Amino acid sequence: MSTFIKELRDSIPRLDALDKITGKTKYLQDIDFGDDVLHAVTVRSTKARAKLIKINVPQLPDGYYTIDASDVPGNKEMQMIIADWPPFAYDIVRFIGEAILLVVGPCKNKVYEIADQITIDYEEMTPSFTMEDSEKLVGGAVHGDDNIFVSFKAGYGDTDNAFKNAKQILEETYYTPHQEHLYMETVGAIARIENDKVAIYSSTQCPFYVRHSVAPVLGYEDDDLKIVAPPIGGGFGGKEHYSDVVASTVAVACHKLKKTIKCVLDRQEDIAFTVKRQPAKINIKVALDESNNITAVDIKADMDAGAYEACSRVIMQRCTYTAAGVYNFPTVKIFGRAFATNKPPSCAFRGFGAPQAIFAIERMMDKVANHIGMDQVLLRKKYLIKQGDTTVTGGKYHDNIILDKLLDKTLEKIDYDKKTKEYGRGKYRGVGISCFIHGCAFTGSGERDIIKSKVRLLKENNKVTIFTSNTEIGQGLYTTFIKIVAKELGIPIEDIDIHEYDTTKICNSGPTIASRSIMIVGYLLEGAARELKSRWNEGDRVEVLGNYKHPDHLIPWDTKEFKGDAYPSFGIGVNAVEVEIDKTTFEIEIKDVWGVFDCGYPIDDLIVEGQIKGGMMQALGWAFLEKIEEKDGKFLQIKMSDYMIPTSLDVGTINALTINEPYEYGPSGAKGLGEITFDGAAAALATAVDNALNHHFNRIPILPENIAEVL
Repeated sequence: MSTFIKELRDSIPRLDALDKITGKTKYLQDIDFGDDVLHAVTVRSTKARAKLIKINVPQLPDGYYTIDASDVPGNKEMQMIIADWPPFAYDIVRFIGEAILLVVGPCKNKVYEIADQITIDYEEMTPSFTMEDSEKLVGGAVHGDDNIFVSFKAGYGDTDNAFKNAKQILEETYYTPHQEHLYMETVGAIARIENDKVAIYSSTQCPFYVRHSVAPVLGYEDDDLKIVAPPIGGGFGGKEHYSDVVASTVAVACHKLKKTIKCVLDRQEDIAFTVKRQPAKINIKVALDESNNITAVDIKADMDAGAYEACSRVIMQRCTYTAAGVYNFPTVKIFGRAFATNKPPSCAFRGFGAPQAIFAIERMMDKVANHIGMDQVLLRKKYLIKQGDTTVTGGKYHDNIILDKLLDKTLEKIDYDKKTKEYGRGKYRGVGISCFIHGCAFTGSGERDIIKSKVRLLKENNKVTIFTSNTEIGQGLYTTFIKIVAKELGIPIEDIDIHEYDTTKICNSGPTIASRSIMIVGYLLEGAARELKSRWNEGDRVEVLGNYKHPDHLIPWDTKEFKGDAYPSFGIGVNAVEVEIDKTTFEIEIKDVWGVFDCGYPIDDLIVEGQIKGGMMQALGWAFLEKIEEKDGKFLQIKMSDYMIPTSLDVGTINALTINEPYEYGPSGAKGLGEITFDGAAAALATAVDNALNHHFNRIPILPENIAEVL
């Protein structure tokens, strides 16, 4: 039976679902590479900051090997956004868990046994564990001469004068924590020799990122290295750059031994040592005039990037450019910094910088409203951005901003007016609202000047194959890409497939991050399919390429000054959360949740609903459940038994709704959705708890012990 697509938003069964639920899908761990595979385990630093003096290795049995920095044939550091993170530490270690060497051999248990016998001699150095220590250069600079990886400024107007003339000034500092990705499949990589070159099979969101990072380590040109991404069991940003680290170590081992090397982290190792969401400390000052109007906002946002930069540069940009939220304040000043510390590096996680910023500005709007005796929603409505307003980077909101529609619909669905009057403040039950935007795709001119996306469609004997590098990581991309092409061509989805993610064969359409896959790459596929349709009868084999073109109407981005249109378009959302506080256990019970979004156009209603519910559930877990502590540079919660993530029983009913303003340069008007679904729920929950207890919480997670202290 043939399936034709009439409307893209009409849901169909996910095209990869049956294979996954029946176990037919082969993930990295499932692929059979023969009997001669050597297993690798990583020997990691037990010191947060120290000089490496000596590696003490016992006598190795035949067929067992160690691989360390001395075996690296090319550059000592991987090329991420910058080249600062070595696959194997040399000279010094910067965090507990940093890779020092691999033990490799045919028996996995024996490899672990040997690894346990290896000792490292260190000369300890004074570490910096906090941003405060980092700023004070405790122990000397970890990075550069000031411990700041990057800093960014944004804003407009004369804030200094506005604060000088203010009738009163309100100030608060907000804190958000690490968060563990906890994807279903842990990070891993397998390297083997193919055609006299190293080839890598990696659990990664971004196969071309792995190629870009590993090739210089091997001394290869990019095109000399083959990366294959098999089906991937989740990512959320955790497989954006940490996959590079594991891939680099097995690549060096493969290069030295000319054997197939396999390294897949176990769950405890993955939680203990891989990247996390950046913790943030965000200070906000608000100036008010004699009529309690906001006249200026001053925001200082600091993030703990950990020991190496990874992608903290783009995360700090996102945080800085999102820090004023959805509000058109008369004048605003924002300053963001990413600090180096001696903790495991932080990296991308759904929303990457925006959730931290949105939590802070939304909580500050609550503080202002409560201080001046104004309804929290009415205060927000007073300052909402609209089409034509100037952004904090001197760009413009080009699209129609339908925040008022989203907000009104959310208030209606949660029954806000009735419940706020009924509950009051301090009656153990409360409702909270958050409003937010998320810039779609790469910041500034990244799509045009760095990524330069390309897609390819190949028709052979009336069957079509899609060639892109945007991976299916559980978000439904395999289905949505095929739907876009099928609808445009007017052929059944059964006649379309997506080529395996092999960098020697696919096009580099960019990484699977930043809410760009549908809006940017889906739009390219839509255009390529339109061209293929016009050329369909040229022969049995027809090939079409699609190349990214930057929209002409955007205000040019000045990379040096960080001015212009930071993003081509914005996803918009409003969240509402209703909670009740248990007076005996002090637990938060989530009663009702609403997520109302403008995603331009939903490519598949059920997939969109799944994205909304999944993203909001992750954000709610971050806000009231997921406790992750760090002591002396070491995470204390490293098992699924003590790092708690929410289940469906913990978050009540999450209701998903979209009201859409189509975007001209997205397929059928679609914009990005995956990131923004995380952005607002933590702030909405904190506001709801605030209203339930009449106490202003300035940090998350809000745990029963925190509520007990308040009560």
